[in-house]
Amino acid sequence: MQINIGSYSISMKYLFKRTNRNTFYYKRRVPKDLKFAYPKPFIEISLRQTDKVMAAIKCEQQHKTVEQEFKRLRQGLPKTEMLTNYQAALKHLDTFKLAPQDANIHNNAAEHARDRFYETLDDTIRQKTTLETYSAIDANEIAFPTHLLNDEQRSALAIIQGEFRLTASQYPLEYLRLTDKADNRKKVTECNRAIASLIKHCGDRPPAQYARSDLNHYIKESGATKKTQTVSRQLKSIAAMFNLVSLEMDIAIDRQHAFTDFKIPGLGNDAKDKSEFTKEQIQTIRNMPLSKTPEITHMIQLMLDTGMRIKECCGLMIDDIIIDKTTPYLILYRNNVRDIKSKNSKRFVALVGSSLSAMQQAVTSCAGKFIFPRYVDEMSGKVKNDNASAACNKRLSLLLGEGAPQSHSFRHTLQTRLRNVECPKDIRDELGGWAKDISDNYGSPADLTVKQSWLLRSLDAPEGVKRF
Repeated sequence: MQINIGSYSISMKYLFKRTNRNTFYYKRRVPKDLKFAYPKPFIEISLRQTDKVMAAIKCEQQHKTVEQEFKRLRQGLPKTEMLTNYQAALKHLDTFKLAPQDANIHNNAAEHARDRFYETLDDTIRQKTTLETYSAIDANEIAFPTHLLNDEQRSALAIIQGEFRLTASQYPLEYLRLTDKADNRKKVTECNRAIASLIKHCGDRPPAQYARSDLNHYIKESGATKKTQTVSRQLKSIAAMFNLVSLEMDIAIDRQHAFTDFKIPGLGNDAKDKSEFTKEQIQTIRNMPLSKTPEITHMIQLMLDTGMRIKECCGLMIDDIIIDKTTPYLILYRNNVRDIKSKNSKRFVALVGSSLSAMQQAVTSCAGKFIFPRYVDEMSGKVKNDNASAACNKRLSLLLGEGAPQSHSFRHTLQTRLRNVECPKDIRDELGGWAKDISDNYGSPADLTVKQSWLLRSLDAPEGVKRF
């Protein structure tokens, strides 16, 4: 629909008005991959506007909402972001102009607001009980039946009485909200699995109600089916959730819990040696032909002789690749689509062997600003490193056979190759991004030349040195 504003004409793609009707609608077809989430093939929403200009504004707002729904569904998340129990309770209190701090404020306005809130609870109880039972409650002859209130009312009452607490099962949702990770599918799964494991072995209670014996029981029971590193990681995740949520929601009693300073017997002793690529497999990778998706070939060969993480590869931009120098190199840093583990630093990585030839080809064929645009989502400001990892691992399996090492093994393999040529540990750590302290000449031409020389020696490193 065309809308004329003065001398300007604006085309509104999803703005629609039925024949003989004055009200405007937002209307669009549901994408094929999302039809499961909608009852009809079209989304049609009344904008409740008869004025074209106002309808155009409402249409744009509605369009953003629908696009956000599509994005969430494609990430495997609910269509709309759900309110947490705490948020719902706050929203309920807000209808009475009440906030958590009003629990301890004694002035006419706060007391009047609390009275109105209590009256609605009283009405709920009166509607759900007999006159005789209600009279007994009113005379304090029987306990106030909080079970007759809905979750929102119960939580709101606890907040305004300064007694609000959460059980363990409620912590993931609040933690993900507070850390702005509710859309991060990996983080959502990690938090929910950790808490589900705790509840399975120790029950669902507020943090402070778990004793040290519960912690030890959890370690013993979880360790029977999981590796010790997994148990440790889940305990750290549980502690992080309990710490942050109880702090931010000012639940003082639950800031003190048993999930601190824990010791896991034999931590790491059950870990399997990480598999590495053999010399023959490395040679096969060097000679691999371009796949139908050249980005996969280039990414694999880049990791082979740099030991870069796959997430670091995904966010590379063409301006990060410096080819026309005596010592070709690339720069790794945090940008608008990719985090790196060392958030405030840059890492300079010399390019040699297959990594150099792969980047020469990639830069030549690059049509945009990203080296691997297939694995960058600029709209969400994220990289698709999970997709890239799956694609690289599939390609490696086809090339080397089932059971071959996966893409993360390039890091371990390069470390072994560097040790085999007696590369100093500090240089190995800088090359792999593990260095805690960065030298004054980190990234200087001399520094890059040193790194290049060790990487060149590692190209034909002998086998036989066992990983530690």
